[in-house]
Amino acid sequence: MRFDNKKNPACIASLSALLALPLAALGEEGFLEGSRFQVLNRNFHFSQDFRNGDRATNPQTGEKKGIRSEWAHGLIATFESGFTPGAVGFGLDVRGLYGIKLDGGDGRVGDGNGGPGLIPRRGYNFDGKPKDEFGRVDVELKMRLFDDTELRYGDVRPLSPVLNTSDIRLLPQSFRGTTVKNTSITGLTVQGGKLDSSADRTATAHGGDLGTAYGGRFKEADDFIYAGADYNLDDRFLFRLHHGRLDDVWNQSAFYADWKQPLGEGLSLNAAFRYYRTRDTGQSLLGDLHNDSWSLQTGLTVGAHAFTVAHTRIDDDSPFDYVWHTWDFFLNTNSQVSDFNNPNERVWMARYDYDFAALGIPGLALITRYVRGTDIDGSKVGPGYAAYQGIRDGRHWERDFWISYVVQNGPARDLSFRLLQATHRVNGDHTAESDIDELRIILEFPLDLRMF
Repeated sequence: MRFDNKKNPACIASLSALLALPLAALGEEGFLEGSRFQVLNRNFHFSQDFRNGDRATNPQTGEKKGIRSEWAHGLIATFESGFTPGAVGFGLDVRGLYGIKLDGGDGRVGDGNGGPGLIPRRGYNFDGKPKDEFGRVDVELKMRLFDDTELRYGDVRPLSPVLNTSDIRLLPQSFRGTTVKNTSITGLTVQGGKLDSSADRTATAHGGDLGTAYGGRFKEADDFIYAGADYNLDDRFLFRLHHGRLDDVWNQSAFYADWKQPLGEGLSLNAAFRYYRTRDTGQSLLGDLHNDSWSLQTGLTVGAHAFTVAHTRIDDDSPFDYVWHTWDFFLNTNSQVSDFNNPNERVWMARYDYDFAALGIPGLALITRYVRGTDIDGSKVGPGYAAYQGIRDGRHWERDFWISYVVQNGPARDLSFRLLQATHRVNGDHTAESDIDELRIILEFPLDLRMF
């Protein structure tokens, strides 16, 4: 296969910088002795069984199908150097990403975009034939200043409430741009950056258009600029305040507040609050946006058991939206099939966790969740989110069953297995989502080559 990096200036610059480093510095403690090389094997099966007459559309032929199913294997090889010695140190990170289709013909593969989203299709609009193999190379140049400030340029992977780089499919996403992070004050982390383009989870090249998960991509959106601060107080309180501007689309601010309170041996309380404020800016490519979304959760941990209740409100005639292909539990009730982020939606969630270490099986964990959303109303939604315009009284629910196991020792140490099963059903006139039974099976085995 061919990796399209002919026009990758970060790759060319990184190789030049590496060759320019003094040979003596390469041998000193730092650049090489501080480096690591890891190969992650990820085997991923993802199937969606549409129920009650709902169907998925083949993006190439237009044929309606009741099942989408994909199976693929990915290799993620990561080299992370240390930094050259001195007050200002330089380093280089390189990731080689390769995916191969194991099963999934043209009739069963999705569009490489949403679900399942493991295997890409050819074409800008993901409407060509599925690819049998795919991959790319990500390169980052990095600079460290006085041990507490780090500057990166290249194919970066920011982690912020307003842009959290996704790694929930076969291969991870990246963005082309510059980021900076500072930790000079104890407990405080400050970060920011400017991103000019994206490489999607199934991309074979860089330079993809920026956009939003529910509004699509925009060639007119030139960049994404963000900044934020996280403050951890005594490991009991965590506060996060971040802001991001997607050019000619929106200004989005996020505030997080997390609290943990030990009450005794094996007993603790926790609470979390999330708030997002989204307003249109510039050319307003998605139309007028005046969205305020928030969620609140509280939980109790008793030994191996954990109980959580959460509530979310979407207050505007638009969904809570986020940057294209990024993902996180932005709101406490985001789920496996649905984000529960529809216009004017009200959401409740109940969750139960169990740690099987209490039964002598460390590494085995169970999570069950039930999420219900009501009052979905898209009657006043603008053309940027047209899929919601016919909804007046939408409702839906989702039930999740997640089990995971990580091998604790021996030759297969860190081998992990995850089974994620979800049932999602819609009611009322909620036509923007579907009745789906979904199954994901993920097997991962990291190889840290420092041990050889």
